[in-house]
Amino acid sequence: MFTRCPGCSTVHPVNAALLARHGGKYRCSKCDKVSNALDALFDDWPQAGQAGAQPGTMPVLGFELDLEQARQARHDPDPGQAADSAAVSPRHPSLLSRVLLRTAWLAGGVLVGAIIIFNVAEFAGQPVLEKHEVESALVRLGLKKPAPAAEFRDLDRIHLVSRELTNDPARPGVLRLRATLVNRAAQAQPYPAIEVILNDSEGARVSTRRFEAGEYLAMPPGDTPMFASQAYLPLALELEDPGEQAVGFELKFH
Repeated sequence: MFTRCPGCSTVHPVNAALLARHGGKYRCSKCDKVSNALDALFDDWPQAGQAGAQPGTMPVLGFELDLEQARQARHDPDPGQAADSAAVSPRHPSLLSRVLLRTAWLAGGVLVGAIIIFNVAEFAGQPVLEKHEVESALVRLGLKKPAPAAEFRDLDRIHLVSRELTNDPARPGVLRLRATLVNRAAQAQPYPAIEVILNDSEGARVSTRRFEAGEYLAMPPGDTPMFASQAYLPLALELEDPGEQAVGFELKFH
């Protein structure tokens, strides 16, 4: 539905809501004249010299207001050209919609490209990222708990400073080993397991006995303290005497 300004003859699209808002009155955007749209209503775009709806006639209401068409109509009064432009020109999406759509396409392209690169690298046996690098990234992102720190252990820094193997005079068949260990490492480490090896005259092994830390410290499992740095540990170990063929011994730390 349209109305024509009686001052400058500019045609304006209107609808029932606009007419009811101010009783049909409006201000022309071109000549600034205040008029009543009800005095010059047209169902279709008015031709030159066409009169408005006469009193007693009922115009067709509910025409959808198209602001883009109204803007074009003010610049081009030819209704046929305006109608053709509205018919062939699709309504453009908003700037925000275009930005979001473009961002979604770019993100999807990057993701697909990354997946292809990773799969090709894995197939070729040359992964883009090592396993530890992936795990580190997951830890930094909070998606994985960090692995517990590895316990320090350096058996080469545990030295044997004295040792003596003798028969126990009170108990035949029992050997008593007295030794002193020292931790030369710069930090504490777990007490080692001690393996005592008895050899014959040719260096062949005759017997062996392994002592865990809990045994020679006389402490229950799980309560074993750490071997402090630069600390000395005297030991007194007992083992079975294999007989006269055992003439030498050695100690190994595990």
